[in-house]
Order: sequence, then C-alpha cells, then structure tokens
Amino acid sequence: MLSPVCCQLPVFRIQNFGESVKSVHFDFARLQNRMSMLPYPHRHDFYHVVWVTHGSGLHIIDSERYEVKANSLFFMSPGQVHDFQLSDDAEGYTINFSAEFFALQLKNKNSLNEIPVYDIEQPISAVYLDAPQAEELGKLIDGIADEYEGEQASHRDALRSYLTVFLIKASRMAEPAANGDPTQRSVAVTRRFKGLLEQHFRTLTQVPAYARMLRVTERALNESTRRAAGATASQLIRERVMLEAKRLLLHSDAAVSEIADQLSFEDPAYFSRCFKKHTGRSPVDYRQGLAKLHT
Repeated sequence: MLSPVCCQLPVFRIQNFGESVKSVHFDFARLQNRMSMLPYPHRHDFYHVVWVTHGSGLHIIDSERYEVKANSLFFMSPGQVHDFQLSDDAEGYTINFSAEFFALQLKNKNSLNEIPVYDIEQPISAVYLDAPQAEELGKLIDGIADEYEGEQASHRDALRSYLTVFLIKASRMAEPAANGDPTQRSVAVTRRFKGLLEQHFRTLTQVPAYARMLRVTERALNESTRRAAGATASQLIRERVMLEAKRLLLHSDAAVSEIADQLSFEDPAYFSRCFKKHTGRSPVDYRQGLAKLHT
C-alpha cells in the first residue's frame, strides 16, 4: 500500500500511523514518537503541521531547503514532497488533519485557504518562533492535547477551534508576505481552478477543459488567474506540471522517459525540451544539481 508505483513516491494517509490514530481526519502526537514510522522522502494526502521544539537538522519541502532549530514550525499541504533529517535529540509535536475535518463543519468552505500559512497563492512553509511566541502557541498545544486525550463531549469541535486559532496565530507570527488586491470573484475562480488542477494536471493540460468544468469562458478564466495569481491559466498548468517533474527528478530514480509518461508527455524528447525551457536545465542536469542538497 505504501510502495511507490513507477515513479510515484509513497503517499501516506493519517491511518498509516497505526493503532495510535484515533481518527482518519485528525491526529496529534509527539514528534519523537512518529519520525521513525515513516521513510523519507514521501508525500501526505493530509495537511501536516510540525513544530520542532528542540533539536536541529534539515527540512526539504519541494526542493526548498529549511534549517531546523529549536522552535521551528513547518506547514505542508497535501501532495507536497518533504524530507526530514533531524538530530537524535529532536522533540516536538505533529498535527495532521484532513481538509474535511477543517472545512465540512464551517459555512465558508474556502476558509482554510484564507489562513496565510495555507494560502493558495502564497503559502508559508516555515516560521521560526521566538520565546514569547513559542509560549503563546504552547498554550494552544496544551489545549489540543487535553481535548485529544480526554475525548470529552464535543471534543472534535474544540479541536477544530484550537486548530483554527493555532493557524491564525502562527500566520500572524510569520513575516508578512506581499499581496495584491484581486477582486473576490477572481480569487474564487482561481481557487476553484487550482483545486481542479491539483486533481487533473497529469492528464488535463489544456485551458478549455478547465474552463468547461468551471463553467466560464477561457477569457474569463485567464483574466481571473492574471488578476489573482499574476499568470495565465496555461502558465499555471505548465508550472504545476513542471513542479511535479522537479519532485520526481529529485525524489525518485525513475528514468526521464518514465517521468514524461507519468505526466502524459507522449515524447520524452519533447518533455526534455519543455523542462529545459522552463528551468534552463535539462532534466538530467537538474537532477544532478539537486542531489547536492542531500550532501
């Protein structure tokens, strides 16, 4: 169930953590009790929060390299590839939750994407906390632990509330990110488009297909993505496909031809040309260069 297929990395679900899991939608645990359970690198199909309260090391998320030190906080979305290298004395917490856990009980189904650490356009992957910030978030972690372990009446609602406040507080502690002023409709259309893109980018690479699913014209879709994301729908499709190619080149031993097939390129040579045009390097050169991240 967890073995990679072709050039795919293993995708972990919350239930893969074993008997200690109480729900397939929300899981809370000590970091030191979970690190040894997973081979790295891998993906998740859930939202993943890691707070390293003590220790050091290296965290690579989608080829981005982050230092790990005391009070490092990391946020990952479903589908992201990450690799952790932590010192033996590392301690902390992990919070894992499904999109359903967070959204289905809320009137605003897009609310998770409106919290900066999980914003679609400018997500925040790492936050380094100072002592007062760590103390403030520590109180929320204590609340999560109490509710998770106590399982009293309505504890899921309490966990959801603690989680929401935790993410909002962490977002406030992050460095402010640059943001534009897109209209609400453009943002909504772009979010829906990106949701569909995440599901279908391996097989659907043409804008008209997404426009039909969204019930908008190609022109309206492109205008929305330009306003909300600063790029056309076609550019966003290409960027998503190339991101997956980068992930597979770094985290698998699959041949370039296999990766091309995985991403629906009929001709490996055409895939290589597209990749080089996008990155300035051939797939082979890119893979060799990224290998240095692990040395």
